Amino acid sequence: MSEILLLEIGVEELPPLTVGETLTQLKVQGKKLFAASYIDYERISSFGSSRRLVLWVEGVARNQRERTLKEMGPARSLVFTQSGQLTPEGKAYLKAKGAKKEDLGIEKLTKGDYVYLKRKIKGEKTEKILPHLLVQLITSLSFPKSMKWGQIDFSFGRPIRSLLALFVEEVVNFELAGISSDRKTKGHPYLSPSTFSIRNPREYFSQLKKRYVIVSPEERRKLILKQLEKMIMPLRENHPQAKILLDEELLEEMVYLVEYPTLFLGEFDPQFLSLPIPVLRACLRDQQKHFSLADGNRILPYFAGVREGNKEYLEEVIEGNRRVLNARLTDAKFFFSEDTKKPLEDRVPQLKGIVVQGKLGSYYDKTVRLHDLSQKILSQVVENKDIKLWNRVMEAANLCKADLVTQMVKEFPSLQGTMGGEYARRSGKDARVAKAISEHRLPRFSNDKLPETLEGAILALADKMDTVVGSFWAGFIPSGSEDPWGLRRDLQGIVEIILNRRWRIDLDYFLKEALALYTESDKEIIPKIKEFFEIRIRNILKEKGIGTHEIKAVLSIGFTDITDAVKRGEALGRISQRREFKDEVIAIVRLVNILKQAQQRKIRVSGMVRENLLREKEEKELYELWIKLGGEIESLLDKQEYVEASEKLSRFRKPIHDFFEKVLVMCEEENLRENRLSLLNGIGKLFTRIADFTQLQVK
Repeated sequence: MSEILLLEIGVEELPPLTVGETLTQLKVQGKKLFAASYIDYERISSFGSSRRLVLWVEGVARNQRERTLKEMGPARSLVFTQSGQLTPEGKAYLKAKGAKKEDLGIEKLTKGDYVYLKRKIKGEKTEKILPHLLVQLITSLSFPKSMKWGQIDFSFGRPIRSLLALFVEEVVNFELAGISSDRKTKGHPYLSPSTFSIRNPREYFSQLKKRYVIVSPEERRKLILKQLEKMIMPLRENHPQAKILLDEELLEEMVYLVEYPTLFLGEFDPQFLSLPIPVLRACLRDQQKHFSLADGNRILPYFAGVREGNKEYLEEVIEGNRRVLNARLTDAKFFFSEDTKKPLEDRVPQLKGIVVQGKLGSYYDKTVRLHDLSQKILSQVVENKDIKLWNRVMEAANLCKADLVTQMVKEFPSLQGTMGGEYARRSGKDARVAKAISEHRLPRFSNDKLPETLEGAILALADKMDTVVGSFWAGFIPSGSEDPWGLRRDLQGIVEIILNRRWRIDLDYFLKEALALYTESDKEIIPKIKEFFEIRIRNILKEKGIGTHEIKAVLSIGFTDITDAVKRGEALGRISQRREFKDEVIAIVRLVNILKQAQQRKIRVSGMVRENLLREKEEKELYELWIKLGGEIESLLDKQEYVEASEKLSRFRKPIHDFFEKVLVMCEEENLRENRLSLLNGIGKLFTRIADFTQLQVK
């Protein structure tokens, strides 16, 4: 018989943009704990908002699965005779364990054959397991920033205020953070704030909906989008292309912030349309949590907001929001007017007064580093020194942080870079310099756009690399879900920019140069940073459908050239689909293993093969094929045409097998042995430019 488990963690309001990740953790950790507890279920889901985190498990078994455990025992020779009969020690062992001969098994270990006892474990009732499981689940959740409250030694994203836990119709009793679980929850904080009891998990969603709480984030999202579309329909009479400028981050924030969303449409004073579009959108989004509207490419003097509640007194809500928004826009217009009175270059010295972080110095120091790093990147990605390009990048690097001291960016930090570009344009700077300044922080988040200009891409890469290297050097290294400086995001941005531009940048060189710009250097930092880069590259290859073993094989030979590593991964993913690939890998592995054996025995392997020392037919044929194809394959590898190169390398499969069948490599004659190893080494180097094929598991 299967049932439903319901867990609701009632909390003080969590930051809305952290809730989605927390609900994912709740589901993933729930699956792990159910599997580890041998409890079967049909489906696990998670729901919630900034006020409640909900786990919903359907089809939960009433009992744990029965299972068989292996208990390792003594050596086989102590328990059994050679003919398979029990020894006196074996009989004593079974008696002590209360077991029978048929309960025994034999396992081959490196130290010999050992006996193990097969024990059947009868499953306990699920209701006995759940209290401990739910405590484990809640304590396993992690947050970007956690907090403690009261006198208890426990931390969570925000203080826990209630715990609802039901299995079938019974409360799952446990205590955590000084709170005992029960069957009580609360409705909407304004429209139905009273506490009430849930009798059965199946009535949870409907009972909360009656009290103005829509528990499902997906349902709230659909409701918001539906209301937005319905709301702008009347505007299309005068504005045929009227649309909501959908901001995914703001939408996600609203989805998790409100539990009963009601949309409203208001109008602000049209005089503010003279402000730059990014300023208008920032005023609406950052301070009022409103969506902007446009007719084609033209911003409209309207705002769309999301109310937590119903339609009651909605006109008053709209009017209140309109007054506040007009006041904000008045301030923004003043800031903009004041900021444009002083050019960016005059603001650069003021950056000395803004500290990035104690060890990392000021933003003026960062500007100097960006100037140097940008030159290093230019030298790697631009073959011919284009003086005009260099000058544009250097000017953009010098000015890109200057908007931090403007009044507009102080009021709207999200406009950093954007306003610098706007002010640069208005002061008559080269359009590409202004664009580079506005692009230097891209991408800012997952799926954000990348810099369009070469100047912007170079500057963005320099900015992110300086942030990553400096932060690691200063000790701000991400761990678990803790990443307050957003370094994983910057690492991802670096990889995305390099891949988008197909740049052949030497990551090791780049990291070394970035670290050298700090007064103190620490070579141990670079391997730590590379670990995080490897994770990013590994994830990119995984998203492309490349297998775990293929990824390991590719990265084992290095990833300092990120573009090359991804190309090799994509190629190996395609190559591995060939029918004859398995046999090719076996041949390559045989070749590589004997070279490793020679290395372990410290046998000299020169780079030269002497044709006059080739005696056997099979080694002559292998040599001739290498001479014939080696140059072509090298050329294809240099051009990163790895699939084409592997097609030619596949022709070595049979000659390699034949070679090993007929030729004794480790022969007594030193000159013959060295010559044969040199031949294999020359061929092996071609294969290992793609991947370490010994990492592939083929049988």
